[in-house]
Amino acid sequence: MIKHLFLFFWLVIFFASCSNATATKNNQTQLVAIKKDSLTLKKDTFTTTTNSPTLNVNNKFNNITAVLCGDKAQANDLNYLFDTLAWAKHVTFIDSSWKKLERNRLQAMKKWGRKEFETSNIQSTTVFYPFSGPDYLTANAFFPNADQYIMLGLEPVGKLPELSTFKAGEALDYEQDFKKSLGDIFSKSYFITQKMLKDFQSQKVNGLLPVLAFFIKKSGNQILNINYLIRYKQDSVSEVSYEFKSAEYKPFGVKIDFLQEGKQKSVYYFKYDVSNKLFNDTTIFYKYIKSKTNNCITYIKSASYLLHANFMANMRNLILKNSATIIQDDTGIPFKYFEEGKKFNIKLYGQYSQPVKDFPYLILQKPLKEAFHRDSLTVGKLPFHLGYHWQSKKDVIIFAKKK
Repeated sequence: MIKHLFLFFWLVIFFASCSNATATKNNQTQLVAIKKDSLTLKKDTFTTTTNSPTLNVNNKFNNITAVLCGDKAQANDLNYLFDTLAWAKHVTFIDSSWKKLERNRLQAMKKWGRKEFETSNIQSTTVFYPFSGPDYLTANAFFPNADQYIMLGLEPVGKLPELSTFKAGEALDYEQDFKKSLGDIFSKSYFITQKMLKDFQSQKVNGLLPVLAFFIKKSGNQILNINYLIRYKQDSVSEVSYEFKSAEYKPFGVKIDFLQEGKQKSVYYFKYDVSNKLFNDTTIFYKYIKSKTNNCITYIKSASYLLHANFMANMRNLILKNSATIIQDDTGIPFKYFEEGKKFNIKLYGQYSQPVKDFPYLILQKPLKEAFHRDSLTVGKLPFHLGYHWQSKKDVIIFAKKK
């Protein structure tokens, strides 16, 4: 075991010592081969890379994302791309779509959420957003004070496009597919998982990362650095360089460091099945999430009612135990769990109605229906629409703060 640990730390030191040399040798890709028989990491460890971010915003991650955001003159050595047909056209689409999104939804969400959730925003520096997909947008609108956002879903992580290497025609193809991947969030306020799985795998857009980075930067932030996270069996979770390559260990997570009004913050996204079989107290990812979310704000929206199912009981119980505040729509934790033991102060907003037709096997939650009736005089109004009921506009937010 000692020999194995020594090899691991030697690799970390080697990573650090080679980083500058790599940058000067035509950005040659770092190649780190981790072999099962030569490395066993210490049980229950969470390690971080030595590739820490600097405050330099002129980096490839920020520049590539500036092009995706249509931010002219902010992409530094990639600014020339805005003179090409594909990206000039892209600027027009992004500008008009973003202005519409701000006017129709984001401005109202920011003003309302930052008032209603003010105390929780001050008390908790971590936001946990399970079943999120790449929706940093909503989390940031409601919880701008968080230092870290921990998001997870089933969509692949992927990579940013190497825009400077695109051949003739590739830029236009990528731009069209990237716009397509943004369609649902612009029109409905949520991503449809099955469509994302298709958009992020079979199309030009490689994984969720380009869209997630787009939302972070378009929200007014500067991206500082991107690292991946890998998992070694049930032993450890390790943060590694963006250039990390291994035939055996594929990244299952990504960490994006960014600058918001002069303060460094981070967004984590993990691709992981959190049903009971793979997410329990014997698994390293369960231990990792438990350690990262103590006293957090948990936010749940458009979650396909997964936490109603018994096979998601471990995630449901962890949220109830670790969260200082839970803010969700009716697709999250069943309302009856908030009333059990009277551990939460509860405030209701909006209108409660039958689950949408995509979930015909579900009925109204009787405890939630009764609570809306009982508290009818104090139920707050929502000045925006968010979630599955984008057609009927009958949206729900449950604000449960632990006593």
